[in-house]
Amino acid sequence: MKYAFVNQAKSEPFPKGRGICSNCDAELIAKCGRVKIWHWAHKGKPPCDPWWETETQWHRDWKNNFPADWQEVSHIDPLSGEKHIADLKNPFGLVVEFQHSPIKPEEMASREAFYENMV
Repeated sequence: MKYAFVNQAKSEPFPKGRGICSNCDAELIAKCGRVKIWHWAHKGKPPCDPWWETETQWHRDWKNNFPADWQEVSHIDPLSGEKHIADLKNPFGLVVEFQHSPIKPEEMASREAFYENMV
């Protein structure tokens, strides 16, 4: 994840940082090494979003073309309570997902059905 909430503000990772996940309110730990892209990781458990994938620099570069407030926005289905983190979600509810790796048609259909207004 690129963002966590630190002192109730959306924050990028920083060395020895601790934050809160916007999707599940769990504790996140900043991973700030020299090899992988800096990111936040859930402390001691797998990511809360089953659609989560490792984020590459390509993915991050695309997201960086948009305001931070639009990036990594938790989307909740009001009927089922199911939650996922959209790559981008603008103030009008349009969700943008960036996909550089192969994805099965069934997975794509599932995401489109969940977000409804998605490109």
